[in-house]
Amino acid sequence: MPKLLLKLGAFFCILAGVGLLAYSGYKIWDPFAGARQHAAQENLLHTWDVSNAKAVTSAAASNAKPGNAAAASCTETNTSLQPSEAFAIIRIPAFGPSWKFAIVQGTTLTQLATGPGHIIGTVLPGQAGNTGIAAHDITAGNPFLHLGSLRVGDKVIITTKHCVVTYQVTKAPYKVLYTDIGVLKPVGNEHTITLVTCWPVSLNFVTHRIIVPGVEISSIAR
Repeated sequence: MPKLLLKLGAFFCILAGVGLLAYSGYKIWDPFAGARQHAAQENLLHTWDVSNAKAVTSAAASNAKPGNAAAASCTETNTSLQPSEAFAIIRIPAFGPSWKFAIVQGTTLTQLATGPGHIIGTVLPGQAGNTGIAAHDITAGNPFLHLGSLRVGDKVIITTKHCVVTYQVTKAPYKVLYTDIGVLKPVGNEHTITLVTCWPVSLNFVTHRIIVPGVEISSIAR
């Protein structure tokens, strides 16, 4: 009987271990992440298309030049973003030509489950100040899994409704405590960006963050 109990105990321990590994794998794989992100990008692009069509129609009706209107409104001034609203597309060429994500407003766990999130309290891309963008390293499509591999000079391109804003990494990735919010402070009137993810890679809470700072090098009207 004791041998049987030991065997049963060992069996259930193995079963529990396999179950934990399977759950962890499921979380990392996150099979619905692609669908969430795809829907966010599709909705965003559709909104832009409809908005641009209305702008062109309005400009034609008033004999205005839409190109001039676009140039005049290159810097994003929308301060009424709703929580979880997708408002921009981020690309990092160093991560490959197919790497792109829609950015949503906010950085709660629910919001980051869709993709990178804009840190509320920081400026929007293209504005004077520091734009904070945070994302998971694993789960949600693993957007910032390789954030620590970026190098000085790498580009971060953010496309908004009105602009294509390009930033250049100015400092090698470094680590700070999760409580260090000083990295989000603006530097005078400079247009900067700070990318943030957890460190080390884990499904659980960790006490450090990887930080990648950059500075705007161009902002072109769409």
